[in-house]
Amino acid sequence: MKNNILILICMMTFFTMMSQEKKGVIKTDISGINDYNFYQLAYEFNIKEKNSFEVGIGFGSENGINIYGLSIQGRYYLNKISNTTAPAGFHVGPRVLAVYAESNESTIRGVKENAFSFEIDGIIGYQFIIGNIITFDPYIGGGIAIVENQTVTGFVWGVTLGVAF
Repeated sequence: MKNNILILICMMTFFTMMSQEKKGVIKTDISGINDYNFYQLAYEFNIKEKNSFEVGIGFGSENGINIYGLSIQGRYYLNKISNTTAPAGFHVGPRVLAVYAESNESTIRGVKENAFSFEIDGIIGYQFIIGNIITFDPYIGGGIAIVENQTVTGFVWGVTLGVAF
């Protein structure tokens, strides 16, 4: 009898925890893995009911070049449209990326070639929470990047997959 009560209490605690509002998400951007061999891990955390902040780091290697990245993103969730609270539903916001690339090989003088880029994007997306734990977040947007003293504009897109807690 005591075991049954203990199991019941554990189950009630588990389901209560699962139904609570989600405060954070650990995620990875799965859209750049095949094309760029780039792996990114990010942490999104709620600031308010409609706002969250995301910090990410990344690493990739392709054709003798190592790539390192850092991203920060602010999100505003449009709760009235999706009838949800952060971190679920429609979101808009800015994203800032810093990327450093370095050659694995040295020049004749023993120096490794490198490049740094800085990018600012405007992002819109919808983050789904599936089964009250798995997140799926397709997003699109536009941005401007500065690479080797040149300015480039373009279209950005991606898909993240994560775990909400």
